[in-house]
Amino acid sequence: MSGYKYPTLSCTIPLYNSLIDHVEDTIDKNNINDNIDDNDDNTDDNDIKNIMKEAANKCKNKLLEYYNKTNDTYLIITILDSRLKMEYFIDNDWDSELITQIKQR
Repeated sequence: MSGYKYPTLSCTIPLYNSLIDHVEDTIDKNNINDNIDDNDDNTDDNDIKNIMKEAANKCKNKLLEYYNKTNDTYLIITILDSRLKMEYFIDNDWDSELITQIKQR
């Protein structure tokens, strides 16, 4: 996340989004496996899946807690970064209303 030749604060929002997406994929994967393996009586596997799901949910909640503490400064810095600009928000399918709000700030 840090670099000695360029600032990296602009990578904060993309990094949070990437981490949250990964955790949500993990939760979804465990939900799919739960539906497939309902007939399995292997309690060790079920215990591990439940632990993983609980950990992923706690991780997601903590990431969202800190993500919600980001402010307009992070948005502006992301837009000013020549590697990202407004294209980051557009390319990652942010809602058009959110993009309009970002432009107004």
